[in-house]
Amino acid sequence: MTNDGLATVPRVRADFLLVHAPAFFDFRNREDIYFPYLSSADAVPITPLYEYFPVGFKTLQRFLGDRGHDVRIVNLCTVLLKYPGLDIRALIQALDVKLIGIDLHWMVHVQGCLEIASLIKAIRPEVPIIFGGISSTYYAQELIRYPFIDMVMCGYDTHEPMAVLLAALKGGQSFHNVPNLLWKKSPADILDNGFTHTPDTFSCGINWSTSPRASQRQTAPILEFLSLQNTGCAYNCRWCGGSRDAFRRINKRRRAMARKPLAEVAYELRTVTQIPGQDTYHFYSANSYNESRESMAFFLDRIGETSLKSISYEQFHLTPDDVLQHMARVNRRTTITLSPESHDMRVAKQAGRGVYTPQEMEAWIERALGYGIFEIDIWYFIGMPEQDEQSVMETVDYCHHLLRRFKGKRVMPLICPMIPFLDPASTFFEEPESHGYRVFYRSVEEHRRAMMRASLINRINYETRWLSREDLVRVGYTAVRRLTEAKADVGFFPRGIAQTVLRRIDDALGFIGVVHEIDCIANEEERARQLRSIGAEIRLRNDEIFFTGVANQAFPLNRQIGGRWFDELLWDAAELESAHAAAQGAPDGCFSERDRVAQACL
Repeated sequence: MTNDGLATVPRVRADFLLVHAPAFFDFRNREDIYFPYLSSADAVPITPLYEYFPVGFKTLQRFLGDRGHDVRIVNLCTVLLKYPGLDIRALIQALDVKLIGIDLHWMVHVQGCLEIASLIKAIRPEVPIIFGGISSTYYAQELIRYPFIDMVMCGYDTHEPMAVLLAALKGGQSFHNVPNLLWKKSPADILDNGFTHTPDTFSCGINWSTSPRASQRQTAPILEFLSLQNTGCAYNCRWCGGSRDAFRRINKRRRAMARKPLAEVAYELRTVTQIPGQDTYHFYSANSYNESRESMAFFLDRIGETSLKSISYEQFHLTPDDVLQHMARVNRRTTITLSPESHDMRVAKQAGRGVYTPQEMEAWIERALGYGIFEIDIWYFIGMPEQDEQSVMETVDYCHHLLRRFKGKRVMPLICPMIPFLDPASTFFEEPESHGYRVFYRSVEEHRRAMMRASLINRINYETRWLSREDLVRVGYTAVRRLTEAKADVGFFPRGIAQTVLRRIDDALGFIGVVHEIDCIANEEERARQLRSIGAEIRLRNDEIFFTGVANQAFPLNRQIGGRWFDELLWDAAELESAHAAAQGAPDGCFSERDRVAQACL
């Protein structure tokens, strides 16, 4: 323990520390903000803190490391979920680093990353803080004006600029020659070096052999990797902040794609073969729909050289038969992920999809399964133009049809409300009125304040002409509920698991209304008083979400976290456990009551 009563952790030394913040800080023990079940949109195995950090953290670590810089990563979401008693001030005091980088990649992290940056600057004012990521690039001019942010690095590929910056920082040189950098020479003197580094190649291969490992004590560990072979997009889904037009808006360039060199793709997959137990891991190939036939064939051949347990590919169009056969040949547990957005072609086309009909998709599914594809996942979104409540429920009915038609086969439809944020820079965000949208928050500060609202409904930054914010939540939860019932009906989920999900949805729907009514009280003092009156109920429900496990639609069972590719703890788990126990006044190795509850849930 330190003199000020903080539990200590060993000092960490690095040239550059990459920090991923929770979507909301500090989420622990909150009784004035409600994080409902499913409020992360339930697409992947994460909590409403959105533990995913941009995969660029991993490529920066390798690229800069190869150039002599010591780069470390810490995911504060995971650290604080696993060790909730830790005082984050103790972690910050233990840092011996030259530069701290914080990602504002997805806008949902805006409140957490700003609060973390402010706290770091208050405790360690001598350490410069740099922001980066898609949203950081879009909002660079606003971010640099926060007093605790020293620099913003703009761009989709910042590897070379960051190497120049670190060399200048370590050599005591000026930052004037660092491309893409917005920085403060003094608090009142902001300099913009120009957005000039816009390469056609993208990133470098990740060294997956150094990724976090799951504990042997974990039940059903989440063992997976993520890969991007490109950035930008060939397609123009109008809701997406990574679409073709959004990429051009954010990155000030005409070409909307940058690709990873094939040699780097090969390197990345070679590192996978070095992982002990690689045959227990799933590999997710994002953006693979942007690959040419030649580069996709190269990638598939490299997959064939691994012994991965399974792999999934995002696909925009219906994958051609010869590619399906190649996929099935190189890995017998291959999943294809489609995102038609809606069964209604009118809605799907408005969203930027609609390139195949439901009938064409069903015929394709039959062929794909016949070729040996292991599973087909089909994602539908809620929050699209022309999509009203009836349209959403008809999509659920269509999902039920798919479940019945392909009963006994691995065809999994899923439905997902697009919450809490419509992506800044997306076409619907930039031109809302012409597409039937209303955007409530536009600036960084407006989004930050929105994330501090008690009600999920009031945190959402948009609504459509067809679905209000209240409707997005109510209809979204109801749709997931009905789809869960449909899956139980055809035996896709055991009835007991489905009933647990339904009970949690019903409780969330009911309690969202209670919190929302209070959160809409105009008088600030009265609003705070009424929130305090239900504070214990808010905390009880939040504790069911924020523990050492996670569940999602595709796998609605609580699974422990700690071995996901983004679960970078920085410190050794034993060191964190010891500091956590000391902070709570418990002997080393003892669990808190919260930990015991979490273990029981698993």
